[in-house]
Amino acid sequence: MRSSKQASRSNENPMNPHRRAFTLVELLVVMAIIAILLGILLPALTRARKNAQQVKCATQIKEIHKAWIAESNNHPQPAYLLPGEINRQGAVPGRGDINETKNNHRNMWAASLAKVLFPPSVLICPAEFNSRIGQCTNYDFNAYKPANDTYYDGDTSDSGGTPLPPRFLLTGAAGGALSSSMVSYATMPLPNSARRVREWRQSGNSKFVILGNRGVKDGSTASGLAPLQYGTSATLRVHGDIDQWEGNMCRNDNSVAYERTFSPEGLDRIGTGGTTTVLDNVFLGEPSANGKDSLLQMVTATTVTAAAASHTASWD
Repeated sequence: MRSSKQASRSNENPMNPHRRAFTLVELLVVMAIIAILLGILLPALTRARKNAQQVKCATQIKEIHKAWIAESNNHPQPAYLLPGEINRQGAVPGRGDINETKNNHRNMWAASLAKVLFPPSVLICPAEFNSRIGQCTNYDFNAYKPANDTYYDGDTSDSGGTPLPPRFLLTGAAGGALSSSMVSYATMPLPNSARRVREWRQSGNSKFVILGNRGVKDGSTASGLAPLQYGTSATLRVHGDIDQWEGNMCRNDNSVAYERTFSPEGLDRIGTGGTTTVLDNVFLGEPSANGKDSLLQMVTATTVTAAAASHTASWD
């Protein structure tokens, strides 16, 4: 006859057909507990992921601006990279007047890559929501040939030829709507202006925004179904909630702040004459005789007339 100890050990045998299993109620309770824990943890994990993306985006924006600052040390002013100054009018390298027709952002990004100021991946925000924006993987670094009066992918000599679009594209459609883009960030327009003379350089100005996440057309908060209006802009979904724009803005002292408004605190007020009471909307070109108006856009083309230079801008 077996002892009670032996009988107990026999019952502990995993092969014992009489071993007690979980009941259906117990399984349902466990599943309910797991579902509750997931419901608590997932929002926190999602928020942590968005915070990490926002921080990485801010780091990339600072890296771009630092690269401009470093490159400007080779300039007598020192001014930031300007495509029309790299490839001047005429076919003699480094000579001639600035070619203002080249001063758009597609050329500026292409020239930045040609000078290896930063890798192409830096120009794509980690939280990018627009499916039309993706990393350039086939930029032609061999296009940099000063002897041929070409300085970046998409550039051509002034002696003739039709410019080819650089592989880092910013292509505008009718009405300023963006039909194709490979860049997540907006920056100050480059046509000749008081704004460019004052701030497209190492000004160290903490009151001027020079680079940041894209925004809504003309900095408008109007709702509606028209393209690029506040309620339908894809930029609201990059960092913010679906109903509110949020994004990183870099000032000319290389400080980056996470903003929830198009008119952040600390910027100079904008006005004309003796009136300086208007808040500076960073995504709206406002009257400014002294170049204090911060403006972020995605300039796809620049035109020059006898009167002035103008540009075609896109936002989203």
